[in-house]
Amino acid sequence: MRIRTEAKIGFIVITTIAVVIWGINFLKGRNVIKRSDVYYAVYNDVAGLKLSGSVILSGYKVGMINTIEFEENRLDKIVVAFVVSNEFKIPKNSIAQIFSNDLLGSKVIRIIPSQEKEFYEYGDTLVGSIDSDMITQIKDEIRPLVKSTNDAVLGIDTLVTSINSILDPATQAKLQSALVNLESTTASLSKQLSPGGKLDKTFNSLQSFTLMLDTNKDKLSNAFANIESITDSVANANLTQTISTINATFAQSQILLQKINNGEGSLGLLTTNDSLYNNLVSASGNLSKLLDDMNQHPKRYVHFSVFGKKDK
Repeated sequence: MRIRTEAKIGFIVITTIAVVIWGINFLKGRNVIKRSDVYYAVYNDVAGLKLSGSVILSGYKVGMINTIEFEENRLDKIVVAFVVSNEFKIPKNSIAQIFSNDLLGSKVIRIIPSQEKEFYEYGDTLVGSIDSDMITQIKDEIRPLVKSTNDAVLGIDTLVTSINSILDPATQAKLQSALVNLESTTASLSKQLSPGGKLDKTFNSLQSFTLMLDTNKDKLSNAFANIESITDSVANANLTQTISTINATFAQSQILLQKINNGEGSLGLLTTNDSLYNNLVSASGNLSKLLDDMNQHPKRYVHFSVFGKKDK
């Protein structure tokens, strides 16, 4: 069967129209071949949102904005319809948030999924919200800094004004004199710290002393150990008993001295009785004379003969 020329032309025209429609939608980001589900969100302000804008989920484009219209008989509510590929299911209580996708301020809808196990159906309305763009966030962060800077500048200006009002010529002269004295003191201190200065010598002596301590640290450690050993020995000694013994000895010595003073005992009699002392002196003198006479005339006291002969 032969196909008529009119049918061929009609087929070509229909195919061309379909390709053009598909191409226009493709250029707009729509895929008429792939099935999509339509969802809605209501906003007070779309903040520059445009048709054919992207719908992203976790940073991945899953759909696009289809229509933006005012809610019927209301100018404070804007209904945004967007399509999402039906292979992506949106959990209930998820949020459709308008936010800036780049620094140029282009707006997209970002799906913030919830943890619900149930999903929205075709034609359901999501909760809409608007995120502040980057420029607004930067402005919000810079605004307190600018205010603080302005306050600081005003404070400095007030301080300078106060200083100018306080520093009359007399005060300025005193301040200049104080600065001169401070400069002189600084110069003197620098001179003392220079090589050969008093402070320099003091620091050098201190450094030498520190070096000496470091060099003899072993000896010092031994000395401290010996001192510690001595103190430990003293601490471990029975000082209480020793002191008690000494006290007892002192008490007995005091009693003995008291008896001697009272003339009791031989030593007391010798100390207090003059006649006994004189007798002892006389006996000592007689004994000395006897010894001298024995040395001079030994035969008077000792008689000794080998053969039994008697001396005259």
